[in-house]
Amino acid sequence: MPLALLVAIGAAIATHRAWLPAAYDPTRPLDLTAPRTFMTPIKLRLLSSDQGMCQAALATSALHLRPVPVGGTAACPVPDGERVDGGPAPSLPAGFLASCRLAVRWSMFQTDVAEPAARAVFGMGLRGIRQAGSFACRDIRDRPGAISSHATADAIDVSAFILDDGREIPVSAWHATTAHGSDPRIAFLHRVRDGACGIFGIVLSPDYNGLHAGHLHLQATGFGLCD
Repeated sequence: MPLALLVAIGAAIATHRAWLPAAYDPTRPLDLTAPRTFMTPIKLRLLSSDQGMCQAALATSALHLRPVPVGGTAACPVPDGERVDGGPAPSLPAGFLASCRLAVRWSMFQTDVAEPAARAVFGMGLRGIRQAGSFACRDIRDRPGAISSHATADAIDVSAFILDDGREIPVSAWHATTAHGSDPRIAFLHRVRDGACGIFGIVLSPDYNGLHAGHLHLQATGFGLCD
């Protein structure tokens, strides 16, 4: 949905804000502790271009954060970033740099997608999520001259999920086969990918190309690419 249309809808609704619950009011920040509604994706889109709304939403998350007013490098600055040190399912290694809009989506990814998927498929929660990097001042690997979303700390690569019993589910198991038929790891990974597509603007899995054979690329920016 175009941003201009979202703003127009917000302006129309704002005239009737007196009776509108906060969860349905597009002019109110997203509350990550509140139940999701049909307005949640709209609020996510709006906070992506509004640092104040983004910070207000992030303040309701369960992430362990350290503000980084000036992050990145001289060539790839990341203003008003966040150092994500932990959360419901701690990232391993901890301490990755994220833009505010990535941090909000990372929080939702843990609580709304990864943890429920682990419980649905394996009957237990997650001890951690292994990440393969967020910030990197570089171009897109197969497109020289095109700046990567990693250069603005708007994307993170996930390589594995660690269950409460210590088992590790690597993304490289995406196409795994067993002598006993279907592999539950595949069901879990596909469920995670599909759920992430409702939160992130771009999600790339091993189905996309060989460059993503061992990780999920989760990107806060962009819109509608889920593969």
